[in-house]
Amino acid sequence: MDNTPGKVTETPVHDGSDEIKIEVPKLQERELKEKTNQLRQRLDKNEREIKSIFREISLHNEGGKDLKAKRDGLNARVKELSKKASELRNERDEVNKQIAELKSQRNEFRKAGKAAGEKIGSLKKARDDLNKTARGRVETLDKAYSEEMDKFMNADIPLEYEINLFNRLIELGQRLRATKKASEIHIEMSQEYTRTKEVYSGMDSVHDKIQALSEESQKYHEGAIALYNEMDAIRKEADTYHAQLSEKYRCISPLRSRIDVLKADSQHVREELDAYLEQGKEIQLAKDERKNEEKRVEARDKFKKSGRLSLDELRILVENEDIKL
Repeated sequence: MDNTPGKVTETPVHDGSDEIKIEVPKLQERELKEKTNQLRQRLDKNEREIKSIFREISLHNEGGKDLKAKRDGLNARVKELSKKASELRNERDEVNKQIAELKSQRNEFRKAGKAAGEKIGSLKKARDDLNKTARGRVETLDKAYSEEMDKFMNADIPLEYEINLFNRLIELGQRLRATKKASEIHIEMSQEYTRTKEVYSGMDSVHDKIQALSEESQKYHEGAIALYNEMDAIRKEADTYHAQLSEKYRCISPLRSRIDVLKADSQHVREELDAYLEQGKEIQLAKDERKNEEKRVEARDKFKKSGRLSLDELRILVENEDIKL
């Protein structure tokens, strides 16, 4: 077998997927032993370094699970509180809708109250103007008018007095009509006052409801704010754990990358070593073949000379079909 250096040996390499062939230079037996020893030492060195890195990663990982559990637990708590805060906010918004509806009702009451007040003011002015004209009560003016009318109709009085009495009857009639109209307006004013009281009573009732609902809304609002403040504090604590965890991962990341490099190198070294070991097998096979050939020649010569053979010599000659049994 030719062991000339420089000739390339192709050895199939199996990595669990496709078959790959790696090419290595053909070496003499001594060089081959040195090369395989170097590759084995390189594998051992990589393995030791990988184990050392794993120990270092383990040191960095100490407390990592605890930090992650604390961070995740706090984040879960934030999620739970966020749901509660959302429920409180929805309750508050629903109450605020009711408040808005009640405020609309209160505004309608205010408009009605304002209109009634303006009407009462107008009626009061009209009544007061009529009272200024009447200058007396209905009963008094009615009695005076009846007495003066009786004089005018029945008494024998001078013409000048009759003329004055007639003018007085006209004045009393105007005053009497004015006071009656003022009384009617007063009754209407009383009715408006009653309606106004009902309006303001309704407005007060609505206002009380608004106040009660406002307190309820404020309670929901303050509850939600308290939860948001608690969530902020929890997030800050969770961020602290996350920062510590990130620092651990930051230290571990290059170590893992180094492991990947070493594993890739070891894989390549194994493939190269397998190729050289295959080359060594071929050399050993050639040596065995030469040795067997030498034994065959010796056994054949011995058999020719003495006709005697050992069992091993007999086996060799039989296997090579030099003799037949």
